[in-house]
Amino acid sequence: MAPGWAARPVRHAGAHAAADLVVTLDQQIYPAVAPAPAALARERGGASMWSGEPAGSPAGREVEIAGYCCPPGPDDRLPGVRYRTLGIAAIALIVHPDNPVRDLSLADARGLFGGRLRRWSEVKGGGPFAQPVVPVVRLHCKHRPGHWRLILDNEDLFSARAVEVGAIEDMVAQVAKRRGAVGYETAWMARRHGRVRMVRLDGVDPLDRAALAAGRYPLYRTFTLATFDGAETPLVRAAVAEMERAFAATAKPFSAVPAATLAHHGWRFTDGELHGAPVP
Repeated sequence: MAPGWAARPVRHAGAHAAADLVVTLDQQIYPAVAPAPAALARERGGASMWSGEPAGSPAGREVEIAGYCCPPGPDDRLPGVRYRTLGIAAIALIVHPDNPVRDLSLADARGLFGGRLRRWSEVKGGGPFAQPVVPVVRLHCKHRPGHWRLILDNEDLFSARAVEVGAIEDMVAQVAKRRGAVGYETAWMARRHGRVRMVRLDGVDPLDRAALAAGRYPLYRTFTLATFDGAETPLVRAAVAEMERAFAATAKPFSAVPAATLAHHGWRFTDGELHGAPVP
């Protein structure tokens, strides 16, 4: 960053220049936690701004809090920016309702997305369902760890036959209309946006929050809040605390596990940021 960047004050832009608190939240986090800081801001006479595209917000120093559905990558490690983990939610593998497969091994899932397995009849449980496999992928936040990179670590490893989409709604819609499709999304978003079916992974249901907390389900999103460590006003700290409470309170309907529960199960944290799953 430019010299003096870390010392610059937060300055709200445009119509929100007079706001006391500006927050951007990824669309995955928004439904669970948005009411908490909004209510706090109204209570204290402030204002709020919400956006579904928080990328770059801390770099512009136009917001006090930014929420992400991924852990930070190397380019996000800006001077003085602090990251806190709200929790995680399982990424479900989703298929068309006609698909007879109910359980996939992680190895077979990687084979489906990578192109090694070309027909569903090659997968245990596929039987006579010989539909060609159509991987549907949304390769967002390519430089951040976690999310889809837990399936295959970079975009070059995915099948040349993969259908790439840019939005969650399109991911679910493509799987819902293609009998041979396989995709991935959080359970809450999958149920919200289309008629698809979630499959178990190595015998574990993506809706099994206890298994996710214990580290027995390998695919998940990590929900993260970013703030400026040296510029956390009492209002910012109060808003973060309210969002942490809101996420914990809504974790069950969103098929998520809050940070405190993860810590109880041995997940590794540093200064509130998740750094690793439990050691087997």
